[in-house]
Order: sequence, then C-alpha cells, then structure tokens
Amino acid sequence: MKKIILGIVALAAVLFVVLQIFTWYNGNNIMSNQAVFKIYMDVKDEDMDEYFGVEKGTYDKENHMIVCNLPVQPAPFKQYQQVVDFNISSIDCNEKYTKGDYVKYDQTELNDDQNATLYIINKNYSPSAGPIDSQLEGKGAGTVASRQVHLEYQMGTINHIVLAKDKVYEYCNK
Repeated sequence: MKKIILGIVALAAVLFVVLQIFTWYNGNNIMSNQAVFKIYMDVKDEDMDEYFGVEKGTYDKENHMIVCNLPVQPAPFKQYQQVVDFNISSIDCNEKYTKGDYVKYDQTELNDDQNATLYIINKNYSPSAGPIDSQLEGKGAGTVASRQVHLEYQMGTINHIVLAKDKVYEYCNK
C-alpha cells in the first residue's frame, strides 16, 4: 500500500513539473495554433483620404489616428484593437516573442473571414463605458472613416502586416 501511495505522489509531482514547464513555454513562445499581429501602414498622408474613400483634406495626421479592429473574437477584456504603426523601417523579421509586448490569439478566437476594420478616429476622443465597436461606429463617436481589409496571416509567428495603398501583405514573407 505504501508503494502505491508513493507511486501516486511521484506521478503527481512529475505531472506538476511537466505542467509548469508547458505553462512557462506557452507564456514565452507563440504556439502553432496561435497568431500575433502587428499592423503597419504604408500609405502617404496625402493619399490617406483616397485610401479610406473620403473627401480630400479629411485626414489630418495631427488630429487623427488609425486604429485596426483585428480579425478576432477574443474573450472579454482581451485587447482586439491596435493603433496602426507608420514606422515600417522598425520591423524586425527575426524578432522573438516577448510576453507583454503582444497579445496572442488562439485558433478559437480568430475570425474565419480574416477581415479587419480600419478606423480613422480623432486623437482627442475619449470613449464612454460600453462596447468600443458600437462607440466607433456611432454618430459623433470620434470616427471619421472606416474601411475593411482582408489580412493574410500565419499561425505560430508574429505577423507584421503592412497595409499599402494597393495591397495588404505580410512584410516578412513578401
């Protein structure tokens, strides 16, 4: 009886150690069923109005910012929007995943259609309590324009997606 209890305790200890190693690995790496996004814009300021299909002179770099609703349906309180980065020269294709720098989305959180929505919003807009989607799309909510784009991305990696005037591409796989 003593050997059986000792065996069960040893098995539990081994399983606990394996679980801790897997948890650490998952927290510090992107698994093959997860995707990470970093969205960049490669459209000149003077072409931004045409890109969004709005009247010339609408987009103002000083007063507006571009926000991307990623193609995900995450759990509550998990970030699904990202301010678009304009500094394409800072892309590092050999970048390693660092916990806290990006949000990982697993297969169950990703939308099948892979469509993202871009918004031009006022920089001084401060949302009230409630769902962000409805606030961005509502009247007077600070939204200047929106546009849908299709994102091609890969699992198990940091996707550096570039939105150019005539195409959308993954920078590190061009």
